[in-house]
Amino acid sequence: MTCREPLRRTMAIARAEWRHNYRDPRSLAVVILLPVLLLLIYGYGVNFDLRDLKFAVYDLDRTQASGNLVRSLSASDYFTLTNIITDRRDIHLLIEQGQVRFVMVIERGFGEDIGAGRTARVQVLLDGADSTTASTALGYLEALMRSYSAQVTAQWADRAGVPAARLAPPLAVEPRVLYNPELRSVNFIVPGLIAVILTLLAALLTSGCIVREREAGSFESLAAAPVAPIEIILGKLLPYAAISFADIILCIVVGWLLFGVVPVGNKAALLVVSLVYLVASMAIGLLISSLARTHQIATILAFLTTMLPAMLLAGFVFPLRSMPLALQVIGQVIPATHFLVVIRGIYLKGAGLQAYYPQAVALVLISAVLVTISALRFNKNLE
Repeated sequence: MTCREPLRRTMAIARAEWRHNYRDPRSLAVVILLPVLLLLIYGYGVNFDLRDLKFAVYDLDRTQASGNLVRSLSASDYFTLTNIITDRRDIHLLIEQGQVRFVMVIERGFGEDIGAGRTARVQVLLDGADSTTASTALGYLEALMRSYSAQVTAQWADRAGVPAARLAPPLAVEPRVLYNPELRSVNFIVPGLIAVILTLLAALLTSGCIVREREAGSFESLAAAPVAPIEIILGKLLPYAAISFADIILCIVVGWLLFGVVPVGNKAALLVVSLVYLVASMAIGLLISSLARTHQIATILAFLTTMLPAMLLAGFVFPLRSMPLALQVIGQVIPATHFLVVIRGIYLKGAGLQAYYPQAVALVLISAVLVTISALRFNKNLE
């Protein structure tokens, strides 16, 4: 027997699997619409850039200086003034009810201190229930306060007739942000979304391979056919590999057209590592298909074992290093953990695979282990 016979049988199974998907409009809808839909929902919905943070002011000074400070905050896109408090008891009430993110308290004598060239103090009470929002709001607030302080310093210097540089703080901080200078969260989110979408889609597509044969009553015929198990596996996975690879291109193009996010690094390296990642995801789907008894259960398991871990335990939203040690260990065996590092490096930093050799090797090893387990389980079902 020549090597052409196994190849011919494998391609025959692949053509049969492809015809099934071509005749099933639901499968085509999943293949084409799901990546675009998820990118639209999460790309526009998930945003770490905060805007219109509501705040209130309790101004006991009521001078032009305090009014200028309030107006400087209100003019920013980050903050929206919603309440002018006249009773101190309303401060905690507004924060407790979630009506404002913080309250600025300007004590009496603020304008007098500003006019006399003395340091004036302002109290800010933040809602710490949402620590992430509170820390971000505090960062925005400190930046705006520094800007206002610089304006006041310039006024002092003008009145004193001395250069402003002589009154400036001794240390000037000049921050510079690398790779994402505008700090657009969409630049960080879109590559992560591509990873999450690919793992979900690949697992969903392959999770029905075996269970569909069982439900149709054709699994016994497939097991009795003069075809090697590896030929069956390859034949069933080849159409989905081609579909998933097309979805990689689709996600990259949609990310570019809708969000203006393009990979600045090696595109060929991105496609290569994406293929390895797809192999791992498809192996997960094939393993689920060999364990599940119905297509509905396979779909639910595919969602639970791919999308949720990829979003919560792989560093898509929350940094892995900030999680408990046990979750960090679990995260290391999730393929998305390593792929997220590589794809974000290629997208944002313009790096190649040589910069992420450990992650690439880990991804290859995890893919090999998952494919082996899936093949062994599949062979057992054929016995």
